[in-house]
Amino acid sequence: MSDTQRNKVYIASSAHQKELSHSNVLFIIQLICASPVVELCSQNVRLQECRDWELIVDSVYYSLLKVLDLGAACIGQLVSIPDAANLFISRVEQARKDTEGAKLMLRAFTMDFTVLSHPNLAVVQEILNVCRLEELRFECPPFNPRLSASICLHNLPNHASSKEAMESSAQPDPPVSQKFKAKDDSPLPSLRTHLCTESGERFLFWADVQHAFNGIDHLKAWWRASERILFTIDATGELCRPLRIPHRSFAYVVVHMTLRNDQTEDFSDGQVDTQDQPLDEIVPSLKHLFYLYNHLESINKSQRGYFRQVAANTQYYHSMVVEELERLDSSGVKVVVDDKNQGQLLKEIHDIQRRVPEWEYRNTCYHTLHGDSRGNELVTSALFLTLPSDLNSWNGLDPSTHQFRLHFLCDNNNRDTIPENLPQHVHLSNHPGYSLRQPEEFFQKYGDYILRMLQMIKHGYTDNDYDIPPLDTLKILWDCDSNIIGSCLTMDIESLVDRAISYFQELSLPKWKEKLGLTHDQSAAIKTYLDVQDGNSAESNLYRCISERRSIYWKCEAHAHQSLSSQSLEHLREFVHFHGGHVNMQQARIRVELGSIDESDQFRTLLCNVKHTFDVSIKLCWEATRPVVRKLCLDIANSGTVFLELDSITLDIHPQGYDQYRNNLFFHDVISKSNLRFISLLNYPRPQEQCIHVYQYSLQLETPIAESFHNRMALWSDMDMFLEVALESQDHSEWKSAATTLQTTLEKHELSGTYMVTIYNDKWNAVFDPKRGIVVEVHLEDMVCPKSLLSTRSIQTLGVHLNSRDFSHEFFSTARINTDLQDLIVSYYGHNIFYHLEHIVRMWYESSSSFCLTLLDRMRDTRGRVVAQLGFGESNREDPSDGTIDLHGCDISSPFSRKQAVHEPTDVVFTQWDCDHVFSKISDYSASFLDMASRQHPSVLTLFTLDVSCLSRDGLSTVREVLRRSDLEHLHVVCTPVNSQSESIAQVLGSVQWSTLKSLVFVGNNIEAWIDLCQPPLCPSLLSLQIQGTWPNIQELSHSNVLLIIQLISASPIIELCFQNAQLQESRDWELIVDSVDYSLLKVLDLGAACIGQLVSIPDAANLFISRVEQARKDTEVLASVNWTFLERLDLTGCIINEWIQLFPNIKTPRLQSIVIQGSERLQDRLDWARLVESMDLWLVGSELRVEGSSREQFEGMLEAVQLEQEKE
Repeated sequence: MSDTQRNKVYIASSAHQKELSHSNVLFIIQLICASPVVELCSQNVRLQECRDWELIVDSVYYSLLKVLDLGAACIGQLVSIPDAANLFISRVEQARKDTEGAKLMLRAFTMDFTVLSHPNLAVVQEILNVCRLEELRFECPPFNPRLSASICLHNLPNHASSKEAMESSAQPDPPVSQKFKAKDDSPLPSLRTHLCTESGERFLFWADVQHAFNGIDHLKAWWRASERILFTIDATGELCRPLRIPHRSFAYVVVHMTLRNDQTEDFSDGQVDTQDQPLDEIVPSLKHLFYLYNHLESINKSQRGYFRQVAANTQYYHSMVVEELERLDSSGVKVVVDDKNQGQLLKEIHDIQRRVPEWEYRNTCYHTLHGDSRGNELVTSALFLTLPSDLNSWNGLDPSTHQFRLHFLCDNNNRDTIPENLPQHVHLSNHPGYSLRQPEEFFQKYGDYILRMLQMIKHGYTDNDYDIPPLDTLKILWDCDSNIIGSCLTMDIESLVDRAISYFQELSLPKWKEKLGLTHDQSAAIKTYLDVQDGNSAESNLYRCISERRSIYWKCEAHAHQSLSSQSLEHLREFVHFHGGHVNMQQARIRVELGSIDESDQFRTLLCNVKHTFDVSIKLCWEATRPVVRKLCLDIANSGTVFLELDSITLDIHPQGYDQYRNNLFFHDVISKSNLRFISLLNYPRPQEQCIHVYQYSLQLETPIAESFHNRMALWSDMDMFLEVALESQDHSEWKSAATTLQTTLEKHELSGTYMVTIYNDKWNAVFDPKRGIVVEVHLEDMVCPKSLLSTRSIQTLGVHLNSRDFSHEFFSTARINTDLQDLIVSYYGHNIFYHLEHIVRMWYESSSSFCLTLLDRMRDTRGRVVAQLGFGESNREDPSDGTIDLHGCDISSPFSRKQAVHEPTDVVFTQWDCDHVFSKISDYSASFLDMASRQHPSVLTLFTLDVSCLSRDGLSTVREVLRRSDLEHLHVVCTPVNSQSESIAQVLGSVQWSTLKSLVFVGNNIEAWIDLCQPPLCPSLLSLQIQGTWPNIQELSHSNVLLIIQLISASPIIELCFQNAQLQESRDWELIVDSVDYSLLKVLDLGAACIGQLVSIPDAANLFISRVEQARKDTEVLASVNWTFLERLDLTGCIINEWIQLFPNIKTPRLQSIVIQGSERLQDRLDWARLVESMDLWLVGSELRVEGSSREQFEGMLEAVQLEQEKE
């Protein structure tokens, strides 16, 4: 058979696996290349040299190949060579696109888990995605099936030709492609990406991009005009081979090579003396190389990974450009770019290249000093030298003589602070150092870091924070006593450093790749290798320092205390010692017991005066209040303290439940407003328990944390990682990953006793149960929070503050899908309680679970005042037909599905009801609800908005009963058209207890009709009357209206009178109104334009008004003429005592013995009594206060309550 007729190649072994040599492979490749092979089979064989797989893969013509049969041995080898496997995937996919044909048939694909490793399964997934599968075989080790098998099976494609096992498998995710576009933004074909098994990142082969876009020069991002997309690097910092381009979500811009005279090319300004195409390729690459050099120099402090990527690309373009320039030179082609000939270009390139090691050195130093070590709380100095103990006994051939000692350095990073006679550079600590235990193990673990530190000390390094002088200046020995550190170290330090560098360079040391700085765990582990003698410490003679950036440094005493006030420190020591505490200067920690507010203020003053940052632990030995603790924490934070510990915090100070989440003392009031980042509460909320606040996270522990726990900043970072995973979860099934991350974090920090984790934000808070791995509580504003939190289906307590009047679908769906819901807490501002009640209770009734509903009014208290607590009874929930709460025919429709409304009083149990206000209009349903609640829990309804627009006749009847039982103080009447309900409205107005009313407001466009329906008796307590028409309509008040208004004014101590957008039908009535007002009491008069126009047009009325106002002013001036100096008794009698007291001047009554109040008025508002007491503060000093008459008992109770509140504040 001729070569051209050969279309099938079979390679098989009947028994054991056979290995094909390189010569066998070359012969096979010869057959494949010379033949239109359509079927290729390889069973029970493998290649001696794995690299030969790339040759075979590259030789196959995939547009002809139809069947590929690979055995387990071949599969195992192929997927273990990423370059070969990715090349295979790329070629197969490209062939399918070129021919627009079916996928390549894989006749049999054997997965043997004795040869397949877990990282290779991703490559298997890619191969199966680009091929059709006929038969799938699994070979698993006996009695030990790999979990990865089920994972891979789950991800296999559901091919039409697969066997039954494959037909039941799930569809895989669609292939991930990279988008491209031209410079004019027109779309270009996308290319399929590959998955890197080591990093998990997706990428494209640069060769595939070049094949897809013929003549391409480079890729760039659309927002960067001249910067090319960089090739990716591996873990060692070298370019991945073959060259790879990272996958990005945005579309890459494809830039093609152009001739040098094309003015649209970014790099077209280079001048060459020939039209040969190679020169047009060199000029852009040369320009890009110079750009990379400039960029590399400017980012030498940038992220380590990015810097290494730029450095690797620079090296690649350097080699490519130099090689091409030399090739052109050897071919006799002369190159001129920007007036520089080839020799000048090569010299410039080589000169810049010689500076790259310096940039690499500075980048390495920067990330060693400023990297991860500053994101952790180190327990030792991050800077140390490991030097030979004695050079005289050192024998290079005898390892037993290779003895080392570790010497810590002062980690001084305040080079801009230069006190007199105190150099600000890094230096050795004045300490003899430590011998090492298990030095070989220590060197393998820290050798790379040790070598970098030695090189940094030898050559020196300087940045904005650090000044490390070169070793030859001997500044490293500043403040070191040779009698302490040893004469060998002081005399031979340069030789010791050189010897150490040489020694560690000869060792095969594991490289620290991305993270060059010391972590907390690495810092703590160093102590275990030190030979510390009894009575000594492992911190040398260095002192722990907390910087303004909350980083931990270990410095010598001179540098650690350079800003400290010695005299203030002594005063602080004396105070702390006297109050049962102690000061540890080396660890920068203070413990103290405080017994009063005065002592806390004194401690805060002393602490700030020291001008040094400490970790502070305080035990509160008195019943401190929340404001006092808040002030104490903020005062402590002003001293620079970052870590604060408090003992004896009570629930009154830091309440649990909804109050804690709405207004958390330590997050909302302290941490978010100060430098404090870690607050620990001992014995809270129960004895032996502990609560930890780490910025926006709170951890509740069953037992106190271990004394060894110091890595608090790392805990913050790890909790951020948990939050990121949690918020990326799309549904409740994905929360397992977040729960695992949280559990790992807690175990890492030895906090496995944590039973509650809370996340605080400005708009939402979430509570996690780490033991069960679920979200149990969510508290939020207007349903503003990550959707993933609301879809967990495990929420037991949901707290929502509603700012808007509209309910969102999320509110109802969240309550419904969380079938374990036990408490729903709704807070609001008082204007909309009944609007919300109507919707919430209906949704509540439809829920499949019975939960407690709590309503909080936040008008007067940020944390919220409990207005109502409701629970469902179990009786007749499914059959509401016999209920007595009637909707009276009102529309109960809703944007959301509702089965039925709440009718039964036996269903709803009001465990608490304290509603004293109705700000918004109510419906028949709301009126019935209010009536039932007030019957179960009678409360004093003091403010009511009467808006009948949504009330039927029966609804008005219900409102009438509610008002009849209430002692209203404020009535707001919305004057809507009365229509046929005038009789019912008159009955409602007649049920108002007018004798207790203090404020009356008529507002709307039908004020005249509503005033005519009012027949109030005398209103002796009325202080404010407001008539407010709705712009632009001017309300005209009839003569009968005016007579009623005059009746109200004459019988009441009116202090506020308002007429807006209103005028009188009969102008002469103005004289009656002006004559009825007592101007000695009136404080506010608000007349609109219409009223003013009428009043000034009537001279008699205007003049009367002027004379009455002037006379009232003269009457009140009489009080100022009284000689109060000899006054011994003051009697106040009447019904408006409060207002008269406020007219008194700022008097002094040194002989005043008693004040007697005989008032007939019963002030029921606590705020009125508070104003009365406040206005009499100057008189109460040394005086006896007696209240007689009907107000005595009430006043004494109110006074006691006011005094208690003032003490708390």
